[in-house]
Amino acid sequence: MTAAVQPKVRARYAAKRDAIMAAATKVFNDHGVSGFTLAAVAKRMDLHPVSLTYYFKRKEDLAAAVLHETMARFNVMLEQAEVETTPAARLRAFVAGYFETRRRVVLGLEIPLAPFSEIALIEGDQHQPLLDAFTGLYIRIGRLLKDPAMPWITPARRQALARLVVFQLTWSDAWLESYEPEDYGRVAARIADVMINGLAADGQVWPDLPLLSLGSPDAQNDEVTRDRFLVAATKLINREGYRGASVDKISAELKVTKGSFYHHNADKDELAAACFARTFDLVDDAKRRALAIGETGWERLWLATVSLAMHQASADGGRMLRHHALAAVPQGMRKQVLIRFQQIGNAFAGMISDGVADGTVRPVDPLLAAQLSLVVFHAALALGYLNKPGDVTGLLDAYVRPALLGFFVE
Repeated sequence: MTAAVQPKVRARYAAKRDAIMAAATKVFNDHGVSGFTLAAVAKRMDLHPVSLTYYFKRKEDLAAAVLHETMARFNVMLEQAEVETTPAARLRAFVAGYFETRRRVVLGLEIPLAPFSEIALIEGDQHQPLLDAFTGLYIRIGRLLKDPAMPWITPARRQALARLVVFQLTWSDAWLESYEPEDYGRVAARIADVMINGLAADGQVWPDLPLLSLGSPDAQNDEVTRDRFLVAATKLINREGYRGASVDKISAELKVTKGSFYHHNADKDELAAACFARTFDLVDDAKRRALAIGETGWERLWLATVSLAMHQASADGGRMLRHHALAAVPQGMRKQVLIRFQQIGNAFAGMISDGVADGTVRPVDPLLAAQLSLVVFHAALALGYLNKPGDVTGLLDAYVRPALLGFFVE
């Protein structure tokens, strides 16, 4: 091969690889890890699957490449943010960089970002390098918040808030399309404002109210009930994604046969829909009781959000499905679930608006602040990385309090 021809060959190879990465990212977004195959990617590109093996030998290699590419783009956002001199300015720049990337994606200038929700499900020799890179990404995001003048922002707090930032940003998949791309900069500024300054108005204190007891107590016998299937399925979908939580695995979790599964449930889709309904019932219960007990908008918002976060982290009465459980959910179910999430978001926006009106909540964008609040309690499960499962030690101080009062509150 002549020297003149080599650049053209490399250019064609790079262009084809980029096209594969773009198609693979869309498949990853639509079907999750369990539904990700070379054949699915090839079908989207109208190619024979064998032609992809010249670039990626196995589906795990391609899935890992998609995730590493998204993490590389996050690292570019971080490089741009790290030049700022204060933690608040760095966080604001990082959030702005994320929504600028999303704007470019909508305009067709970049390929979509891949979701991180199922990164732990990539198997084989790609598994540990991916987890290591993901951990490194969180550590780097946490460093944005570091400041010698604020020693109360401990490593545990930075790690917890770094995860919250990623979850809050990526949850925008569920609601961002209702905004014009030209408004993404304003969205970023308002989200960063809530992260930095919190929701409580000046003069408001951390309420001293008993938290709500949510969910039903776990049964203390060996009887296999519908509720136990709901708890087991929720646990598995949170851990392994919608497609990864198979009928066999759910049955094995309860040590029952598949026959027993189908005695209590029509099929996995019906059970998953019931898990989402159970989650929404828990949130609705917390919201109604908070509205009845709290005397101000701030107290009601605090009571609902903190009670749900502590419930999610402790697992008492069964956890809720995480918001990221939507990954790879069938389209029909996904549409209905997103409608319910939006309804709950609107309800929380109402509490925030009430607080703004009575002077107990800062003037913020209620709809955006509500979406951030939903993630606060759904993502509390992620603190399992910091504590033993069910151990809520430090949860209020390292996570919930700064999430509601502002990341840098002492």
